[in-house]
Amino acid sequence: MFICATTALFMTVYLIAQTTPTTNPVSPEVKAGMKDLRKDLRDVKKDQHQLRKEIKEGDQAGARAIRQDIKEDKKDIHSDAASLKNQGVKHPIKRAGHQLRRKHR
Repeated sequence: MFICATTALFMTVYLIAQTTPTTNPVSPEVKAGMKDLRKDLRDVKKDQHQLRKEIKEGDQAGARAIRQDIKEDKKDIHSDAASLKNQGVKHPIKRAGHQLRRKHR
């Protein structure tokens, strides 16, 4: 009885170990969307640095143009995030930010 139970236990463990886990592959659209979102976040950060530089130098016209560019980039970020949420990505802006910071460590 004991030998039969242990054999059954080992066979069960062996069979469970042999099954392949089902992974959910990421579609190319999601990868492209996340890449676009990361690029937009980089652009906003770069433009904000440039904006501070323009303000410090006293160039108000240049600063106004940069502010408009930042505003357009943020609109693009939020539209990309909405489309990624519809594709099933949870918290796309937060994920893209973490991916950027992880990449530059």
